[in-house]
Parts: sequence; C-alpha cells; structure tokens
Amino acid sequence: MINADRMLAENIQNEIHFVGHVHLVKKNLVLKSDTLDVFFVPPSRGATLMDNMHARQKSQKIQTMIAIGHVYIKKGNRVAYAGKAVYVAQGHFFILTRLPVVIQNGDRISGEKITFFTRIDKSLVQGHSLMLLHPAGKKGNKDKKPAVKSTDSRGKG
Repeated sequence: MINADRMLAENIQNEIHFVGHVHLVKKNLVLKSDTLDVFFVPPSRGATLMDNMHARQKSQKIQTMIAIGHVYIKKGNRVAYAGKAVYVAQGHFFILTRLPVVIQNGDRISGEKITFFTRIDKSLVQGHSLMLLHPAGKKGNKDKKPAVKSTDSRGKG
C-alpha cells in the first residue's frame, strides 16, 4: 500500500510517480519520503502497466524504486535515514546515499553509501564511515560513553 499527496502513472513507460508525504507499507517494511518513483519490470509483448493491472496479472513486478527527500526506512529493529534511497528488487536491498544513517539496537552507522539489505539483517557501509556502539546490555558499563570507530573507504582505522 502506498499513500501520497499526488500520483502520476505513466502507462507506456511502466512507471508510477508519487509526490508529497509518501508512505509505503509492505509487510513489515515501512518507507517514507518526499517522492517515490516506482519502475516495473516491462510486461509481456505489447502490454502496458494498465493492461496488466486491469487483467489482474501477477506478472507486473517492481524492478526498482527511487525515494528522494527525508527518506525513512524501518524494517524490523533497523531504521535508516537518508536523502536518497534506491531499491533494487532483484537483490532485495536499498542503496542509501546523501548522509545515510542506519540505527539498530542503539548502534548507529553512517558513511558515504550504505547498502541496506531487507531480507537479511545486514548493512554494508562504504566510504568514510563512522560507527557508534551503544553500551546497552553490557554489565557494569552504564556510565561509560559509547565506543566510536571510524574507518576510511579501505576499511582502515
């Protein structure tokens, strides 16, 4: 389900564009952004997006989505923020850019680019990265500050 202020379906291009207060919910995934462009796998010969929707065919699948502006993604116990997120359906992941941050169990990671996998509990950080570890769950460390680790794009500290 996707809610937005406006929607534009481009039948021939097999695209749908959502603008303003975009809110997508699919199972336990939530995505919010200013805009969302959804690109579908091209349908069978000669058919268009609307042809497949009217025929109620299940063959119309999302290929990619591009969310821009105040992007918020929640999947399980992970939350991501970014200026832009590109979803690649075939790999089940988002590529987060424009100051991306992922928070999980109080731990926080940021970098130039973060790949946020939706089917596995994993994120890959690329570029100058920063990790802020939350000390929760460690006995006797209530007053200690979180550990900070910074690495460059080669993974060196």
